[in-house]
Amino acid sequence: MRILALSDTHFGYVYGNTARARRQSIENMFTAFERTLEIAQNKDVELVLHGGDMFNRSKPHKDIISKAYRIIEKFTETGIKFVAIPGNHDKSNLPETLLSHFNKEIFLVNRLTRLDYDEISILAFPFELEDQKGILMKIRGEIGKHPQKSYIVLCHQLFDGAMFGPHHYTFRNRKDTLLTQAFPDNARLFISGHIHRSQKLQNDRVLYTGSTERTSFMEAIEHKGCLVIDIEKNLENVEFISLPSENMVIREVDIEDSKMISSNLDSMEIKSDIRTLIRLTGRELSEKEIKFLWSYFPSKEFPLLTFTPRRPLVKLKPLYSNSYIP
Repeated sequence: MRILALSDTHFGYVYGNTARARRQSIENMFTAFERTLEIAQNKDVELVLHGGDMFNRSKPHKDIISKAYRIIEKFTETGIKFVAIPGNHDKSNLPETLLSHFNKEIFLVNRLTRLDYDEISILAFPFELEDQKGILMKIRGEIGKHPQKSYIVLCHQLFDGAMFGPHHYTFRNRKDTLLTQAFPDNARLFISGHIHRSQKLQNDRVLYTGSTERTSFMEAIEHKGCLVIDIEKNLENVEFISLPSENMVIREVDIEDSKMISSNLDSMEIKSDIRTLIRLTGRELSEKEIKFLWSYFPSKEFPLLTFTPRRPLVKLKPLYSNSYIP
Protein backbone atom coordinates (compact mmCIF):
# COMPACT_ATOMS: atom_id res chain seq x y z
CA MET A 1 0.00 0.00 0.00
CA ARG A 2 1.10 3.54 -0.75
CA ILE A 3 -0.22 6.29 1.52
CA LEU A 4 0.06 10.07 1.48
CA ALA A 5 -0.09 11.66 4.94
CA LEU A 6 -0.62 15.33 5.71
CA SER A 7 -2.00 17.42 8.56
CA ASP A 8 -2.57 20.88 10.00
CA THR A 9 -4.03 22.54 6.92
CA HIS A 10 -5.69 25.14 9.19
CA PHE A 11 -8.32 26.30 6.72
CA GLY A 12 -9.56 29.76 7.68
CA TYR A 13 -6.23 30.89 9.14
CA VAL A 14 -5.76 34.63 8.57
CA TYR A 15 -3.09 37.25 9.15
CA GLY A 16 -2.52 40.84 8.11
CA ASN A 17 -4.40 44.06 8.76
CA THR A 18 -6.08 44.57 5.38
CA ALA A 19 -8.83 42.64 3.63
CA ARG A 20 -6.47 41.81 0.77
CA ALA A 21 -3.84 40.35 3.08
CA ARG A 22 -6.41 38.30 4.96
CA ARG A 23 -7.94 36.91 1.75
CA GLN A 24 -4.50 35.95 0.53
CA SER A 25 -3.69 34.12 3.75
CA ILE A 26 -6.87 32.07 3.45
CA GLU A 27 -6.07 31.19 -0.17
CA ASN A 28 -2.51 30.16 0.75
CA MET A 29 -3.82 27.38 3.00
CA PHE A 30 -6.13 26.00 0.32
CA THR A 31 -3.41 26.24 -2.34
CA ALA A 32 -1.04 24.17 -0.21
CA PHE A 33 -3.77 21.56 0.29
CA GLU A 34 -4.58 21.31 -3.41
CA ARG A 35 -0.88 20.94 -4.24
CA THR A 36 -0.69 18.09 -1.75
CA LEU A 37 -3.61 16.32 -3.36
CA GLU A 38 -1.93 16.72 -6.76
CA ILE A 39 1.10 14.94 -5.31
CA ALA A 40 -1.19 12.13 -4.15
CA GLN A 41 -2.45 11.65 -7.70
CA ASN A 42 1.01 11.88 -9.26
CA LYS A 43 2.40 9.36 -6.79
CA ASP A 44 -0.46 6.89 -7.37
CA VAL A 45 -1.33 6.57 -3.70
CA GLU A 46 -4.31 4.49 -2.60
CA LEU A 47 -5.13 6.44 0.51
CA VAL A 48 -4.73 9.97 1.90
CA LEU A 49 -4.59 10.40 5.68
CA HIS A 50 -5.20 13.83 7.23
CA GLY A 51 -3.86 14.04 10.79
CA GLY A 52 -6.09 16.77 12.18
CA ASP A 53 -6.48 20.54 12.47
CA MET A 54 -8.18 20.62 9.11
CA PHE A 55 -9.73 23.93 10.18
CA ASN A 56 -8.15 26.72 12.18
CA ARG A 57 -11.01 26.93 14.68
CA SER A 58 -13.86 24.78 15.91
CA LYS A 59 -16.59 26.85 14.22
CA PRO A 60 -15.18 27.92 10.85
CA HIS A 61 -17.17 30.10 8.49
CA LYS A 62 -19.57 28.09 6.33
CA ASP A 63 -17.77 29.25 3.17
CA ILE A 64 -14.50 27.79 4.50
CA ILE A 65 -16.20 24.49 5.31
CA SER A 66 -17.89 24.31 1.90
CA LYS A 67 -14.69 25.03 -0.01
CA ALA A 68 -12.70 22.43 1.93
CA TYR A 69 -15.28 19.71 1.43
CA ARG A 70 -15.73 20.56 -2.26
CA ILE A 71 -12.00 20.11 -2.83
CA ILE A 72 -12.05 16.77 -1.03
CA GLU A 73 -15.13 15.55 -2.90
CA LYS A 74 -13.62 16.43 -6.27
CA PHE A 75 -10.35 14.74 -5.30
CA THR A 76 -12.02 11.45 -4.40
CA GLU A 77 -13.47 11.25 -7.91
CA THR A 78 -10.00 9.89 -8.76
CA GLY A 79 -10.80 6.80 -6.68
CA ILE A 80 -8.33 7.65 -3.93
CA LYS A 81 -9.79 7.32 -0.46
CA PHE A 82 -9.56 10.22 2.00
CA VAL A 83 -9.52 9.81 5.79
CA ALA A 84 -9.43 12.76 8.19
CA ILE A 85 -9.58 13.19 11.96
CA PRO A 86 -10.21 16.36 13.98
CA GLY A 87 -7.41 18.01 15.94
CA ASN A 88 -7.32 20.39 18.88
CA HIS A 89 -8.16 23.43 16.71
CA ASP A 90 -11.19 21.48 15.46
CA LYS A 91 -12.11 20.84 19.12
CA SER A 92 -12.04 17.10 18.36
CA ASN A 93 -15.00 17.34 16.02
CA LEU A 94 -15.15 17.93 12.26
CA PRO A 95 -18.18 19.83 10.86
CA GLU A 96 -20.99 17.59 9.72
CA THR A 97 -21.42 16.93 6.01
CA LEU A 98 -23.42 14.48 3.94
CA LEU A 99 -20.19 13.51 2.19
CA SER A 100 -19.16 11.19 5.00
CA HIS A 101 -22.52 9.41 4.73
CA PHE A 102 -22.94 9.10 0.95
CA ASN A 103 -19.40 9.28 -0.46
CA LYS A 104 -17.78 5.90 0.15
CA GLU A 105 -14.30 7.29 -0.50
CA ILE A 106 -14.43 9.88 2.31
CA PHE A 107 -14.13 9.08 6.02
CA LEU A 108 -14.43 12.01 8.44
CA VAL A 109 -13.69 10.39 11.77
CA ASN A 110 -15.20 11.90 14.93
CA ARG A 111 -14.75 8.82 17.11
CA LEU A 112 -12.35 5.88 17.29
CA THR A 113 -12.73 4.03 14.01
CA ARG A 114 -11.04 1.02 12.37
CA LEU A 115 -10.76 0.95 8.58
CA ASP A 116 -9.55 -2.32 7.02
CA TYR A 117 -7.42 -2.48 3.86
CA ASP A 118 -6.19 -6.00 3.05
CA GLU A 119 -3.35 -6.74 5.52
CA ILE A 120 -3.35 -3.20 6.97
CA SER A 121 -5.92 -1.58 9.24
CA ILE A 122 -6.11 2.13 10.02
CA LEU A 123 -7.05 3.03 13.60
CA ALA A 124 -8.10 6.68 13.59
CA PHE A 125 -9.33 8.80 16.50
CA PRO A 126 -9.88 12.50 17.31
CA PHE A 127 -7.54 14.62 19.41
CA GLU A 128 -7.66 13.62 23.07
CA LEU A 129 -6.18 15.87 25.74
CA GLU A 130 -7.26 14.40 29.05
CA ASP A 131 -7.78 10.65 28.77
CA GLN A 132 -4.36 9.29 27.77
CA LYS A 133 -4.93 5.96 29.57
CA GLY A 134 -8.26 5.67 27.81
CA ILE A 135 -6.48 5.97 24.45
CA LEU A 136 -4.21 3.08 25.35
CA MET A 137 -7.08 0.87 26.46
CA LYS A 138 -9.22 1.57 23.39
CA ILE A 139 -6.40 0.96 20.92
CA ARG A 140 -5.32 -2.21 22.69
CA GLY A 141 -8.92 -3.39 22.64
CA GLU A 142 -9.29 -2.81 18.91
CA ILE A 143 -5.98 -4.45 18.08
CA GLY A 144 -6.88 -7.41 20.30
CA LYS A 145 -9.90 -8.14 18.11
CA HIS A 146 -7.66 -8.90 15.10
CA PRO A 147 -4.10 -9.47 16.42
CA GLN A 148 -2.93 -11.02 13.14
CA LYS A 149 -3.22 -7.71 11.27
CA SER A 150 -0.82 -4.76 11.10
CA TYR A 151 -2.12 -1.38 12.21
CA ILE A 152 -1.42 2.24 11.39
CA VAL A 153 -2.63 4.65 14.05
CA LEU A 154 -3.81 8.04 12.75
CA CYS A 155 -3.95 10.63 15.51
CA HIS A 156 -3.33 14.20 16.62
CA GLN A 157 -1.32 13.78 19.80
CA LEU A 158 1.91 14.72 21.55
CA PHE A 159 4.54 12.00 21.50
CA ASP A 160 7.56 12.01 23.75
CA GLY A 161 10.50 13.65 21.96
CA ALA A 162 8.44 15.88 19.67
CA MET A 163 10.33 19.06 18.82
CA PHE A 164 9.36 22.51 17.59
CA GLY A 165 10.60 26.10 17.29
CA PRO A 166 13.99 27.67 16.53
CA HIS A 167 15.31 26.71 19.96
CA HIS A 168 14.29 23.07 19.36
CA TYR A 169 12.02 22.85 22.38
CA THR A 170 11.40 19.17 23.08
CA PHE A 171 8.45 17.61 24.89
CA ARG A 172 9.79 15.13 27.43
CA ASN A 173 8.27 13.09 30.25
CA ARG A 174 4.96 14.94 30.35
CA LYS A 175 1.62 13.50 31.32
CA ASP A 176 0.23 14.40 27.90
CA THR A 177 3.01 12.76 25.84
CA LEU A 178 2.71 9.21 24.55
CA LEU A 179 5.32 6.45 24.33
CA THR A 180 4.85 3.86 21.60
CA GLN A 181 6.38 1.14 23.78
CA ALA A 182 3.05 1.13 25.63
CA PHE A 183 1.30 -0.09 22.46
CA PRO A 184 1.31 -3.59 20.92
CA ASP A 185 4.04 -4.32 18.37
CA ASN A 186 1.60 -4.75 15.50
CA ALA A 187 0.69 -1.06 15.84
CA ARG A 188 3.57 -0.51 13.45
CA LEU A 189 3.20 3.21 12.63
CA PHE A 190 1.75 6.25 14.37
CA ILE A 191 1.02 9.06 11.91
CA SER A 192 0.26 12.26 13.78
CA GLY A 193 -0.60 15.89 13.30
CA HIS A 194 -0.35 18.60 15.98
CA ILE A 195 3.39 19.42 15.77
CA HIS A 196 4.03 21.55 12.69
CA ARG A 197 7.58 20.29 12.07
CA SER A 198 7.95 17.07 10.09
CA GLN A 199 10.00 14.54 12.08
CA LYS A 200 10.47 10.89 12.97
CA LEU A 201 10.48 9.74 16.60
CA GLN A 202 10.81 6.67 18.79
CA ASN A 203 12.80 4.45 16.43
CA ASP A 204 10.88 5.84 13.43
CA ARG A 205 7.65 4.40 14.76
CA VAL A 206 6.12 7.89 15.05
CA LEU A 207 5.80 10.11 11.97
CA TYR A 208 4.82 13.76 12.21
CA THR A 209 3.85 15.02 8.78
CA GLY A 210 4.23 18.69 9.75
CA SER A 211 1.86 21.40 8.53
CA THR A 212 1.33 22.09 4.84
CA GLU A 213 1.96 25.83 5.24
CA ARG A 214 3.61 28.16 7.75
CA THR A 215 1.32 29.62 10.39
CA SER A 216 3.92 31.22 12.65
CA PHE A 217 7.29 32.94 12.52
CA MET A 218 8.47 30.12 14.79
CA GLU A 219 8.23 27.96 11.63
CA ALA A 220 10.18 30.32 9.38
CA ILE A 221 13.10 27.92 8.83
CA GLU A 222 11.00 24.76 8.56
CA HIS A 223 10.20 23.07 5.27
CA LYS A 224 6.52 22.32 4.80
CA GLY A 225 5.10 19.36 2.94
CA CYS A 226 3.66 15.87 3.23
CA LEU A 227 4.79 12.25 3.54
CA VAL A 228 4.46 9.49 0.96
CA ILE A 229 4.71 6.14 2.70
CA ASP A 230 5.16 2.77 1.04
CA ILE A 231 3.96 0.01 3.35
CA GLU A 232 5.58 -3.36 2.69
CA LYS A 233 5.44 -6.58 4.68
CA ASN A 234 8.24 -5.87 7.12
CA LEU A 235 9.28 -2.28 6.43
CA GLU A 236 8.11 1.20 5.49
CA ASN A 237 9.72 3.60 3.05
CA VAL A 238 8.96 7.21 3.98
CA GLU A 239 9.54 10.14 1.62
CA PHE A 240 9.09 13.77 2.66
CA ILE A 241 7.95 15.98 -0.23
CA SER A 242 8.37 19.74 0.19
CA LEU A 243 5.75 22.29 -0.78
CA PRO A 244 6.29 25.97 -1.65
CA SER A 245 5.74 28.00 1.52
CA GLU A 246 4.75 31.49 2.58
CA ASN A 247 7.79 33.76 2.49
CA MET A 248 8.62 35.06 5.96
CA VAL A 249 11.36 37.47 6.97
CA ILE A 250 12.65 37.83 10.52
CA ARG A 251 14.74 40.89 11.36
CA GLU A 252 16.46 40.87 14.73
CA VAL A 253 17.71 44.22 15.98
CA ASP A 254 20.00 44.30 19.01
CA ILE A 255 19.13 47.50 20.89
CA GLU A 256 21.06 46.74 24.06
CA ASP A 257 23.36 49.73 23.56
CA SER A 258 20.94 51.89 21.63
CA LYS A 259 18.73 54.57 23.12
CA MET A 260 17.32 55.64 19.75
CA ILE A 261 15.34 52.78 18.24
CA SER A 262 14.34 54.95 15.29
CA SER A 263 17.95 55.15 14.07
CA ASN A 264 18.09 51.35 13.85
CA LEU A 265 14.76 51.09 12.07
CA ASP A 266 15.41 53.89 9.60
CA SER A 267 18.35 51.96 8.16
CA MET A 268 16.26 48.80 7.50
CA GLU A 269 14.72 47.90 4.17
CA ILE A 270 11.17 46.65 4.79
CA LYS A 271 8.92 45.37 2.01
CA SER A 272 5.23 45.87 2.69
CA ASP A 273 4.18 42.82 0.61
CA ILE A 274 6.30 40.25 2.49
CA ARG A 275 5.31 38.94 5.89
CA THR A 276 7.91 40.40 8.24
CA LEU A 277 8.66 40.18 11.95
CA ILE A 278 10.96 42.68 13.65
CA ARG A 279 12.36 41.45 16.96
CA LEU A 280 13.98 43.99 19.25
CA THR A 281 16.42 42.13 21.49
CA GLY A 282 18.99 42.95 24.14
CA ARG A 283 16.99 44.99 26.65
CA GLU A 284 13.52 45.83 27.89
CA LEU A 285 11.47 48.49 26.11
CA SER A 286 9.72 51.32 27.89
CA GLU A 287 6.03 52.07 27.46
CA LYS A 288 6.99 55.19 25.49
CA GLU A 289 9.08 53.10 23.09
CA ILE A 290 6.22 50.63 22.55
CA LYS A 291 3.89 53.51 21.64
CA PHE A 292 6.54 54.81 19.26
CA LEU A 293 6.69 51.45 17.46
CA TRP A 294 2.93 51.45 16.90
CA SER A 295 3.17 54.88 15.34
CA TYR A 296 6.30 54.00 13.33
CA PHE A 297 4.64 50.99 11.67
CA PRO A 298 1.04 51.98 10.92
CA SER A 299 -1.00 48.90 10.00
CA LYS A 300 -2.41 50.31 6.75
CA GLU A 301 1.06 51.01 5.43
CA PHE A 302 2.55 47.69 6.53
CA PRO A 303 -0.29 45.15 6.53
CA LEU A 304 2.02 42.14 6.81
CA LEU A 305 4.44 43.52 9.35
CA THR A 306 4.51 42.84 13.07
CA PHE A 307 6.99 43.51 15.82
CA THR A 308 7.82 42.12 19.22
CA PRO A 309 7.84 42.73 22.13
CA ARG A 310 4.46 44.43 22.12
CA ARG A 311 4.47 45.40 25.76
CA PRO A 312 7.05 47.07 28.04
CA LEU A 313 9.45 45.36 30.45
CA VAL A 314 9.94 42.27 28.27
CA LYS A 315 13.47 41.27 27.27
CA LEU A 316 13.80 39.03 24.21
CA LYS A 317 16.62 36.63 23.46
CA PRO A 318 17.78 36.25 19.85
CA LEU A 319 16.07 33.49 17.89
CA TYR A 320 18.92 32.98 15.46
CA SER A 321 22.61 33.84 15.31
CA ASN A 322 21.78 36.01 12.28
CA SER A 323 18.53 37.44 10.99
CA TYR A 324 16.87 34.80 8.85
CA ILE A 325 15.69 35.51 5.32
CA PRO A 326 14.26 32.42 3.51
